[in-house]
Amino acid sequence: MIGRMKRTLRHPFRAVRRLREPRRVPQGFESAVRGVLRPVEPSASFRESLRGNLALAVQRKAAGLVIEYPKPFREGVILGVSTGLLAAAIAAVVLFFRLRLCEAKR
Repeated sequence: MIGRMKRTLRHPFRAVRRLREPRRVPQGFESAVRGVLRPVEPSASFRESLRGNLALAVQRKAAGLVIEYPKPFREGVILGVSTGLLAAAIAAVVLFFRLRLCEAKR
């Protein structure tokens, strides 16, 4: 294994060349796949709606209006902050009533 690594380090371009070489596909495999899987033709309505959506997106981007959906971590942060504020509010209410109850007993 170490000898193999040394050879790779001495001739790094050989390793790159090996990675770039396409893998050999067995004879007849492509034709068998082509026979089983036929090309999909989208409907005309799908193409028209896609064309309209893409045109609208290009217009919005050109106008500087890019719609960005919130990242998943933002939802977690908002949920965590909301939970913390709710817990603090509940604790404040409980503390307020407990102090009032203690004062009433005196």
